[in-house]
Amino acid sequence: MTAEKYVKEVGKLLKCRTSKKKEIKRQLLADINSQVAEGEALTEVLNRMGIPWDYANRYNDNFDKAERKAAKREKTLKIWGIVLLIVVVLAAAAYVKMPKMSDISESTVFQEEQVRAQTEEIITLYSNNDYKAVVEYMDDEMKQVLNASTLQYVKDQMGTDFGELLAFGTMYMTEVRQSGSIYAMVQVNVSYANTSVTYTVTYDESMKLAGFYLK
Repeated sequence: MTAEKYVKEVGKLLKCRTSKKKEIKRQLLADINSQVAEGEALTEVLNRMGIPWDYANRYNDNFDKAERKAAKREKTLKIWGIVLLIVVVLAAAAYVKMPKMSDISESTVFQEEQVRAQTEEIITLYSNNDYKAVVEYMDDEMKQVLNASTLQYVKDQMGTDFGELLAFGTMYMTEVRQSGSIYAMVQVNVSYANTSVTYTVTYDESMKLAGFYLK
């Protein structure tokens, strides 16, 4: 086993945030290379460290509760981010062409002001915890994946009470044409009393909510 592969295996088993994993892996690889440079055989170094599982658990046993909680939240947000980013259920293998994007102002399908107003309305409802009202905007496919409870759970996993909605930033609106379908995609940063959140909102041609992602 190479030093790089050993470090990679240890990294997979660490129960901490991604940033801390990178720090541990970088230091571990440096330590291994240093010992090899001093004349010790790589196999001897790795044998002394033990199998990756045992070595990783030395760190895992010492991570405090806050680190474990942060790692769990990071993993949860990553999973839900994938689910929410695009809930238009199209298999990747079906994409035979790259999406064509253009400014929403050039669209013959979507009205810029309608897209803007509806996006503000949906985000305001979400900010006010009116999740059922947000669900009413969704298309049928999205309703099969998300409901009011799921929307609340995702918000709770952000780990911060948003506080009062203060202002919407600049809205970047794009028309996306792909595989015979047309969507309007909006990205906007929203300022709250306690934090700021970037939303990515997607609509189908009927202005039904087809994607809802926040970070």
